[in-house]
Formats: sequence, structure tokens, C-alpha cells
Amino acid sequence: MKAAVIRGIGNINVEEYPEPGCGPDEVKIKVAYCGICGTDPENLEGRFGLIPPEMLEKPRVLGHEASGTIVEVGSNIKQYKVGQRVACDFRSTCGICYYCRNKMQNFCQNSLHASPSFAEYATYPESAIYALPDDISLEIGAMLEPVSVAVHATDLANIYPGSSIAISGAGPIGLLCMEIAIRSGATRVLVSEPIAEKRALARKLGADVVVDPFNEDLQKIGKELTDGRGFDSVIEASGSVQAARDTIYLADNCGTILWAAVYPKDCEIAVPAFLMYAKELTIRSTFVSPYCFPRALNLLSKLELKPLITHIMPLDDIREAFEIHKQGKSVKILIKP
Repeated sequence: MKAAVIRGIGNINVEEYPEPGCGPDEVKIKVAYCGICGTDPENLEGRFGLIPPEMLEKPRVLGHEASGTIVEVGSNIKQYKVGQRVACDFRSTCGICYYCRNKMQNFCQNSLHASPSFAEYATYPESAIYALPDDISLEIGAMLEPVSVAVHATDLANIYPGSSIAISGAGPIGLLCMEIAIRSGATRVLVSEPIAEKRALARKLGADVVVDPFNEDLQKIGKELTDGRGFDSVIEASGSVQAARDTIYLADNCGTILWAAVYPKDCEIAVPAFLMYAKELTIRSTFVSPYCFPRALNLLSKLELKPLITHIMPLDDIREAFEIHKQGKSVKILIKP
């Protein structure tokens, strides 16, 4: 089969690659679409902190935001059949380790990962696939994993009816968090984003105020929107270290600050300890999306997802797709094997 194979840092090419087999507890899909995640360029460039250094020189295939059609099911699979359209989680948890049994499925010690999906075919554990309703296209289905991440983020951000929220970054996760926050009752919504096209999209999708943090006074505008108080919830979804620092100063008393992006492994962010004390702030982080896929699936027909898909590109053009992603003006790029 064809797959986008990384051979060394920064070197990705489409080539022939072994097609995955289908074990007795697995489902094999013909990949229809797979989105480029913000972690994929970091992985390609050797900057993603979860990848051991020794893995960087081995041939690798990426891709974990996939939808497709089942072409084979393992002998133990009863719930799914060939021809079904599905969307996928990239991992399956064991259910028996300490973390799975203590409401921390995202830290499962025995998780099974799917085969990568920047490829024509991929195999998934049965528990990692979700049948798509008839009214959900495969393009929208490929948004299931990022929607699940936004569901988990908004769960942690303490959003409630009538609350105010500031979101830093109008990429896929930031915009999805904004859409879900509005549907959860947030009524004063600010989005900070330096790229004009993304600010315009945030405004179109429901932001009350959009700010260019490089050329406008973010703190001042935030205070004006909240009658001088600051925001009940602040979500940082850009991955900017400076933006993560700024979130602390955007929050109101007893505010919740959520760092919902990936930052450099060795980066440290200074936290003003007295301000934390004086304002009784909470800073949280988020890691993947435990227990969120069923709710994310229900949201696929309720959220405005088509405007977030700015590019659909063939697998053969994946190098160009990564270059477009690097320019920062795209939102979600889908790869079509």
C-alpha cells in the first residue's frame, strides 16, 4: 500500500509500505480521510516531547485523525461489519490498570495504538472505532478525534451558562472549544489570534470579540468585555509559551485557566505565585480525551465543522500539505489517501 513514510527528521515521502494485517480483535479500514494534527509537524521535525529520541531515526508513519470504510473484521468482532463507515480513536485502553480503574483512562499503562493513518489502510482495536450515522460524511467523521479533544478541554475549563471565556488560538482546537463553549452557555466570548483569516472565521462562528494579540492590547480589550473583571474561563490552544503566560492575567477572581496545547518539552512558564493566591486561580492542563468520544460523535451534526476544513489534499501531496500547515493560515487539512 501507499503510505507517507518519515525517514529521518523532516524527511517525509509517499512510498510503498507493508499493508497491516487484521488480528482477531481488530478492524481494518480503507482510510478515507486523515487530518493533520498540530502534533504531526512537531513529530516530523523531531520536536514532539512524547517521542523517544531513538524512534526519530526509524521509518515511521503518522496520522491519527481518521475516518474510513471497514474492509475486514477480525474473527472475534461481532459489532462491526465490512462496508460500515467509521471514525476512529488512535488508541484503545485496557480497562484494568490502575489508571483505567481510577477515572484516568488517558494514562492507561497498557494502551494499544492503531496503525498510522497517513496510509491507504489502517487497523484499529474494536473499541477504538465508532460507526458514523448516515447523515455524517466521512470528511466530517475525520473531525471526531479533534472534537473529542475539545470536549475534554471544555469539561475541564469550568464553563457554565452565562459565563465568560477567552480563547487563545483560532486553530482547530481553539475554534472547536469556542463552539462547544457557546453551546454550553458561555455568553461573552473573546478569541485572540494573530492571523486575520482565522480571526474572521472565529467571528463568523460566534466570537463576540476577536483580538490581534500582536497589534492590539489583549488585556485591555478583555477587561472591557468583562466590565473590568476578567474571564471566568481562559483556554490556551495556540501552543505559544507567551500566550500561556498571558492567560494568567486574563482570568477573573476564581477563574479557571486551561493550557490545552502542546508546548516544548523543556519549556518552563513562570507563574506569579502571589497573583495565584490573591485571585484564587486554578491552572489546569489537558491530555488527549478520555471518555469523550461518544459525546463528540453526538456533536458532529451539531457543530459547524465544514468551515474548519480549509484543505483536502491527496496523500501524494502530503509534503505540500505540511508546508501549508507551517504557514499558519489553514485550520484543518485533511489528507485523502
